[in-house]
Amino acid sequence: MAHPSDPPLSSGVVLFTQGDTSYEFFRDLGVGRLGERVLLAFVRTPQGLGDCVVLKCIPLPQGEELSEGFQHTRARLEEEVRLARYLQHPRIARVHGLVEMTHGLCVVMENLEGLSLNTLLSVAQARGLYFSESFVLYVGAEVAAALDYAHTRTDEAGTPLGIVNRDVNPGRIRLGPRGEVRMTDFGVALSRLTGRVATSFPRPQGEVLYAAPEALLGDAVDARADLFSLGLTLLEFATGRHLYDPGHLLADGVEARLSREEREKVLAASVASLGLNLPPFAEDIIRCAMSYRSDDVERAAEGLSVPLRDILHTLLRPVPSERFATASELEGLFRAGLARLPPYSGEAAVKEVQQALAEADHQLWHIEVPDDEGGVVMPMVALTNPDEIPTNPSLRLDSREPNTAIRSPDEVTTAPNSGKQRRSISPA
Repeated sequence: MAHPSDPPLSSGVVLFTQGDTSYEFFRDLGVGRLGERVLLAFVRTPQGLGDCVVLKCIPLPQGEELSEGFQHTRARLEEEVRLARYLQHPRIARVHGLVEMTHGLCVVMENLEGLSLNTLLSVAQARGLYFSESFVLYVGAEVAAALDYAHTRTDEAGTPLGIVNRDVNPGRIRLGPRGEVRMTDFGVALSRLTGRVATSFPRPQGEVLYAAPEALLGDAVDARADLFSLGLTLLEFATGRHLYDPGHLLADGVEARLSREEREKVLAASVASLGLNLPPFAEDIIRCAMSYRSDDVERAAEGLSVPLRDILHTLLRPVPSERFATASELEGLFRAGLARLPPYSGEAAVKEVQQALAEADHQLWHIEVPDDEGGVVMPMVALTNPDEIPTNPSLRLDSREPNTAIRSPDEVTTAPNSGKQRRSISPA
């Protein structure tokens, strides 16, 4: 039996077996949020080679005593599997179970086909044209439906579980080959599940770039934090711009915007983040999250229709009580927006992606994509400035006709990496 923590592994090596089923190594996706190793493996049965699955593996530590870190990670993975029992939804990746091995344990998860929004944004920037507002509304509605399901789950006694994903970002949202939109991971979700492991520190549990201000400041979070993260994700996907762009906001005088109380909050959150394995730019992100204003949202959303801008404005309110109260309300607004446009479906979304890939093909370099793409290998590119790319290539909410008037490039952008390759998202 191969030990999944011992590099290197060759494709086809049997990681472990369960009865007459074996799991054969295919690809290493790196290290996950909890320090676990994330692998892709094929399932082999007596009938032959089957589906590809995602494995989150932690090895047993050396020595007789189990370290506190191992016990904590194990408890979190066990909690993920238990919570997955309540997340049986067509728009959420399934968790198959937890496997005990001689050398450790693995969570076995469904591997989703298709491309993430992370990669699709890179494709859009490569071809010089963003996806249509119909595409944005369709994806937004599907993700909102998944979040509404998760946020409203109850246990067997009918007690609300209070599930918050805490890691909504472009790498965790995938468009499948039949146009299905699915969320890939609830591995760092907050819940009231009995026996859950309490978070050790008040810090953002997911991708810092997409965390709500309250998460960055170490305050309590609820479902509205997920809606904020979805707003950041859709804003960036539709325009290439990001509210947490330190280059733009710092140049615009962030410190001058902050009150004394706000500066103290930023300092406290920055100090608390030290030693917590957050990225080096986390302090800048915290400062930006505290300092952005409505004008920044308006400028970042330039080129989008007024109805979509209004939705994003509400999603991206700094104060949770001023955002949409529920994902159900948000889903309704997205679907109402779609209803005002010509019919759009998953099939239409796939066709739009296929067209984008074809148009970007001559600009793509054949190198690896971010790890969130799992077993899919896609080319990546050196990206142009997002404001040199037209927003909304086809249909707008404020017009039933094709939008042939392309906006002029802006003088200022709030994109997170103007003219640079985007930061990749951590693996599952």
